[in-house]
Order: sequence, then structure tokens, then C-alpha cells
Amino acid sequence: MKKIFLIFPLLIILAGFYTGKVMDDRAKSLLKTLKLTEADVNSTIFSNISAPSFYFPNVRELKSIATRERAGMVDVVGGYAKQYASSEDFKKQYNEFRETKKPTEPEKPKTMAQLKEEQRESLNKSLEEMKDAKAKATADQKEMYESTIQIFVEQLKQLDDPNNTMFSPEMDTYMQTAYQQQMDQYNREVSEWEAAYPVNNSNSLIKKCLESFLDQTKDVDFNAPTAIGQYGKTVFVKQEYERKNNLWKLCFRSGKETTEAARKFAQVWLSELK
Repeated sequence: MKKIFLIFPLLIILAGFYTGKVMDDRAKSLLKTLKLTEADVNSTIFSNISAPSFYFPNVRELKSIATRERAGMVDVVGGYAKQYASSEDFKKQYNEFRETKKPTEPEKPKTMAQLKEEQRESLNKSLEEMKDAKAKATADQKEMYESTIQIFVEQLKQLDDPNNTMFSPEMDTYMQTAYQQQMDQYNREVSEWEAAYPVNNSNSLIKKCLESFLDQTKDVDFNAPTAIGQYGKTVFVKQEYERKNNLWKLCFRSGKETTEAARKFAQVWLSELK
């Protein structure tokens, strides 16, 4: 592991957004240091919040920021995070994302009479095509076509056979019952969707992301011993730590002061949302 540090990834990413106000010079300098443009930020921000995830582009550039400035940067970028989260642009993205999460309404089934007529049309079309093919066929091929024609004729007769249960009223009842069950499930899912993704209110997404960050970083051991492993790579001595996710490891590399500043900011923001 190379010695790099973390400033709460979500906040760093959010910091690059310009919402119509003059961007803080420190934020501009940070973006320049990290070699990020607004386009980079725009393509990353919402996927991180909505997942939630903590993907961060150009993470290696973080190590160039002076140690004494790192914790202070959390408040800089955090301010822009909250500013953007209340903007119309953010709201628009949220509402678009919200629609992608909406349950799909089940398709209303056709009646057996409709399905029967569709089947009749299909068989008649195939029958006519086969008759045309027979008329154009050589004498030794006509018998082959005739046998297929008889199959279609027989299937057409079966459509109107009163003993054919495929298109019976009972099948209509069965299909309608199944459809109603699907609609009941759909209505339950819509209610859950509306509760989870209220229109014009992205707080639930932001809460989920902040809670995920706090949960994943609650037990970082900043005194964890490391060693040089295979291929000269620095690894944790404890396998338990080596199996930790990337966010936990980034917090370890960032150091206690910066991580605690990020956690404090996240906790305050979370309490405001609640």
C-alpha cells in the first residue's frame, strides 16, 4: 500500500460542483491539484450517492496535499457538498434517478377471445403462405407441402372445438386472477417506492450514503501494523484487516485526524437531515 490519504470521498467529489455562486479559491485549487474538471465530477457524483459507493477518480493525486491542510479540507468540500445537494440540478438528477427505480406495472392480459383470434390470423397466414409455396413447387415437392397444409387446417379446426380448453372461460378467469395478484404486488411495491424515493426529496439517498460511510469507517485501527509482503507491496499483518474494503483502507492511509474530521462532518450533516 502506498502512503496516501483520504478526504471523505463523497465530499471531495461533490466539491467540484459549481452551482452559480463563486467557488472558493481553496476548492478551485483542490480540483486543480486533483486534476479534475467539472465534467469529471458530474459523471461521478450521482453514481456515488445513489449506489451508495465511494469511487474516487485520481485518488493518487491526494497525497500531494500538505498534511496540515488535509483535515481542514473536509469542511471546505463539505460546504460545497451540502450546497449542491440542495440545488435544482441535484434535484433534477434525483427525480430522474427516482423514475428508474419505479416498479414496472404488469401488462394487462388479453382475453381468451382475443388470443384465439390472433392465433386464427397467424394460422391462416401460414396456411396461405404454404399454399402459395405448394403452387410454385415442383411435382415431387407438392406432397411435402400438402402434409404441412393439412396440419394447419387441423389446427384451425381445433380452435373452434368446444372441447378445447385452451381458450375456455375458465382460462380467462385464471388469467384475470393471476393479473390481479400481480397488480396487488405492484401496488405494494409502488407504495414502498414512494416511501423510499419521495418526489423532490433526495434526503433518503444522502442519508443512506452518509450512514454507509460512517458504518464502514467506525472501526478503523490507525495503529494497525503493516509489513512488506509479496512483490514488495505493503500489507496489513492481520489478515482481518487485509480483507477490509477499500474505503476502510483509505481511511487508514489518510490518518486519524483527517478521518475523524470527515466522520464528524458526516455525523453533523446526517443529524441535520434527520
